[in-house]
Amino acid sequence: MMSRTIVMETVTYTYPNADEPALENVDLEIKRGEFVLIVGRSGCGKSTLARCLNGLIPHFFEGNLEGKVIVEGKDVREHSVYELAKHVGMVFQNPESQLFTIAVENEVAFGPENFGVPKEDLRKRVNWALECVKMSELRLKPVFELSDGQKQRVAVASNLSMLPNILVLDEPTSNLDPKGSQEVFDILKDLKEKTDKTIVLIEHRTKFASKYADRVIIMDSGEIKYDDSPEILFKHQILENFGIRSPEIKLSPLSSPKLKEEPFDPVIEVKNLHYSYESGFSIQGVNMSVQKGESIGIMGPNGSGKTTLIKHFVGLLKPIKGKVFVCGIDTQNAKVSKLAEKVALILQNPNHQLFMNTVYDEVAVSLRTERLSKEEIEKRVEKVLKIMDLWELKDRHPHSLSEGQKQRLTIASALVKEPNVLVLDEPTSGMDGHHLNLLIDKLNELKRKGLTLILVSHDLEVISKVCDRTVLLDNGGIIADRPIEETLIDKDL
Repeated sequence: MMSRTIVMETVTYTYPNADEPALENVDLEIKRGEFVLIVGRSGCGKSTLARCLNGLIPHFFEGNLEGKVIVEGKDVREHSVYELAKHVGMVFQNPESQLFTIAVENEVAFGPENFGVPKEDLRKRVNWALECVKMSELRLKPVFELSDGQKQRVAVASNLSMLPNILVLDEPTSNLDPKGSQEVFDILKDLKEKTDKTIVLIEHRTKFASKYADRVIIMDSGEIKYDDSPEILFKHQILENFGIRSPEIKLSPLSSPKLKEEPFDPVIEVKNLHYSYESGFSIQGVNMSVQKGESIGIMGPNGSGKTTLIKHFVGLLKPIKGKVFVCGIDTQNAKVSKLAEKVALILQNPNHQLFMNTVYDEVAVSLRTERLSKEEIEKRVEKVLKIMDLWELKDRHPHSLSEGQKQRLTIASALVKEPNVLVLDEPTSGMDGHHLNLLIDKLNELKRKGLTLILVSHDLEVISKVCDRTVLLDNGGIIADRPIEETLIDKDL
């Protein structure tokens, strides 16, 4: 009989200065060797529950914790995060929050090295963990030169090298391409089948997770609503009721307005673009154009050059060779502030774009530099916050939000400026099914109004329902530029 490795008894937790609890009366038992999938809307308490398991709550996030949390027989109140780290590995949604060293192999060695693991054992652990996540060839590469997806693989490897009995993963594939996501789940499958490790996975994209989980827990408003097998829960309408994405992804392009054929009216033109980093990675000979009102999906593996390309659209990067024109402006000598009047860029990591003390001010700040009345600002901010389902959170600090909520906030901050072109880099990471559909509806509404959309994403579901055509990158170059219908029959995606 499997022993209990995680026990939560009537757990209620409230963050500092919060009015409502993030967890309320949670009772949960997880046995050794189980693979448990936790799903639910953004902000429902999934990440808070995970933080209880390794002692971040109550030792780092102070707040008010009631009830008991027992992990591997240890009460988390009575043991430090350092002690609990020997038993619980934690992979966060944002890998940058848990990277501390310079080189990849040093990062993977960091944890066991601090526990005094002998040198020979340390070497074996690092080699095994890097092989598991297909990062052996990049072991000497500086972590700050990695793509976001590669950083996530390093974060997984860093936890695997600790050999914990419990592995908790909070949206570990949110920044990974389909191949990388499959590799992570292959790792989890091997751990499930070949070891007695307990795996607790928080994941919005249930396509892969549903194949391996023993149990599925559905959370809502800080409570556990359902706890059953995936065979039971994934066959019912219940997923849609709680804003959870179905494992069966429907890939069918929506009908979109026909673009005018004459005259051609490009808002973005890329001509023989070359750009190189000091690390050696480069994009070369890129040519593409985007017509006014088009919706373009930019796809490709992690590290293929997608983010590098779109940073040229707002002047964050300047061509070494070639030209980039945005609304007729040559970006080579244009100020970023000038280009920002035409193009809004939403970066992959929302934490890089949040600066104010409240959600409301985060959206309003850009309008306050314009000659708009107070009433007009209030009207536009309220409208966009309601569209993105954030109005009730308007007084919250942006960094107190869940990752999915932060992502929606950065999109709201861009939409309120009413730009000519909206560029989104992985906008659906951390986004539940309900808000994914809300975003798809909003983007299609903006398309109908003539906004040009450029969407960088691994999420073929959102690409299929928003984009007119796709541009595929690999190794710094465009390998295909084709209608969305042709992309959907590509078996390699």
